[in-house]
Amino acid sequence: MEQLSIFDIFKIGVGRSSSHTLEPWKAALLFRDSFPNS
Repeated sequence: MEQLSIFDIFKIGVGRSSSHTLEPWKAALLFRDSFPNS
């Protein structure tokens, strides 16, 4: 079994509550990347 590091368990993100800031950030990147010619 592969050994996990602390960074595999916890995500370090932007802001105090990264789950509330990181997911909208990912959604914005997906939206931006859906328009490759813009």
